[in-house]
Amino acid sequence: MSTIVTAIDPTDKAGLKRFISLERKLMKGQPKYISEIDDDVSKFLSGKSLMSKGMDIGLFVVSTDGVDVGRCAAIINKKFITVKQPGTGFIGYFAAAKGAENEVAALMESAEAWLKGKGMTKIIAPANGGAPNSMGFLVAGFDEDPMFPFPWSPAYYPPYLEQLAYEPTYPLWYYEVDLSNDKYKAAKSKYASFDGAVIRPFSKKNWNKDVTILADMLNTTFINEWEFAPASHEEMIEFFGPMKMILAPEQIQLAEVDGKPVGFCFAVPDLTPLFRSFNGSVGLTAIFKLLTRASKFNRAGILGIGVLDEYKGKGLAKALALKVYAYHESLGLKKSLYLPVNESNVDSRGFAESLGGVGRRMYQVYDKVIS
Repeated sequence: MSTIVTAIDPTDKAGLKRFISLERKLMKGQPKYISEIDDDVSKFLSGKSLMSKGMDIGLFVVSTDGVDVGRCAAIINKKFITVKQPGTGFIGYFAAAKGAENEVAALMESAEAWLKGKGMTKIIAPANGGAPNSMGFLVAGFDEDPMFPFPWSPAYYPPYLEQLAYEPTYPLWYYEVDLSNDKYKAAKSKYASFDGAVIRPFSKKNWNKDVTILADMLNTTFINEWEFAPASHEEMIEFFGPMKMILAPEQIQLAEVDGKPVGFCFAVPDLTPLFRSFNGSVGLTAIFKLLTRASKFNRAGILGIGVLDEYKGKGLAKALALKVYAYHESLGLKKSLYLPVNESNVDSRGFAESLGGVGRRMYQVYDKVIS
């Protein structure tokens, strides 16, 4: 058999289409798989997104006897290198057929060589350029629907990296909170009359203004999370833009003291079934579905909570979370989620458990030194 790794120019429309569509072909028949939206992926990989503008991106496809069996993107996020981990690149947008150990080895070798040639000495994978983009292979719950916006991946993916000496350095946890458990009910009662800050929902009328507030809060409170590099107001407005028409204001709560923003809580509904039906394309039918069905969901979860240092330890984080969970309860939900939580973030894990959250390691991100 003849194995060939092909480098694809991100500006080549035909090559980019080949790269993007390959994952759907390889995952055909997998009932839990959800395709990313082609236009979003194309915009990011071609450098037309504000998030990816200035990043160096190399695309690779591996073929055996003329049949494409795997792909990945090598990504250098200069902002991440500057503020987080010097000399560290990413390998993301990974997809591969089952039983393709040799082909994956050749694919990864090409991506690693590309990164090393540009001065990188370490690789984090799988990660699509750093937060807030997708990262991690699923390591549990393969027969479950993933919680939107997180991906589904097959059980044979983690061994592909492990066989190539990638270390499981960054485990990501997933907490489920039963909204009828005693710890949750006790916290709900305790913080029902919390008056340490004014907590309000996001404003649809002043959407961009509130997005900039949220961006500033994220940049300040998430700075110690390994995967997070600060984002500009413009980047976050672009990122949150598509959510405006589908996200209820109650899913994002902002806390203020004397008009000063001091904390936030950000949640999303589970739109996995809806996005699976799009099969990578958002046309008029998909837009109609979003407008008419996005408010109908069976799950929801908190993606992030942040509080300024001087307001920590005063119950504000719990008050914010309980405000969001109360909204989920008002919709008839019996459970909600808190995810993803870095295994190393003891405070966040303790926070989830203090509300009765039951956790499990759901995703795994790896790294490898290549110097």
